[in-house]
Amino acid sequence: MTALNPLLVELQLRDPEGGPVAFADFAGPLLVVQLVRYFGCLPCQEWLVSLDAAGKELARFGARPLAVGGSADYQARYLQEQRGVTMPLLLDGNQEFRDVVGIGNLGVRLFDPRGLVSYGRALAAGFRPQRVTRDTVRAPGVVILDQHLAVRWSFEGSRIGDYPELSEVLTATARLAAE
Repeated sequence: MTALNPLLVELQLRDPEGGPVAFADFAGPLLVVQLVRYFGCLPCQEWLVSLDAAGKELARFGARPLAVGGSADYQARYLQEQRGVTMPLLLDGNQEFRDVVGIGNLGVRLFDPRGLVSYGRALAAGFRPQRVTRDTVRAPGVVILDQHLAVRWSFEGSRIGDYPELSEVLTATARLAAE
């Protein structure tokens, strides 16, 4: 029997109300995790709402969604209260989860003009800007973890708003569930 990933078993995060959350409590058949730059990032919000809406489809494959961000608990609460997001939103102020799964920073790619296009698209979809936080330099990303909390699929964005097509994530989830 394979043991759970010890780095994620020991990881303690916070919920949007500030309460402690053990990441290991989310271990299950498959976990689709969005790594937001911060919860107020417009393209991150747009993708997060889509991932949340795909929860029932993910459940067909024994998977569930959640999102991890480094900061902005009030922005996570906004998504729950104003946007109706029901999946878990977790805060990781030390970016330990991001380090374990290998999703880094954008660096100079932060200034890629295509990121502005992503912001414009999110604005047109009705999302509104929120205060920028210290985590703006983080790369967007998505990982799928198996029942042992091992990364089985990963996508690291190359600019602001660079998330995979949701259909690509659903296909990867279905493939992993069938293995």
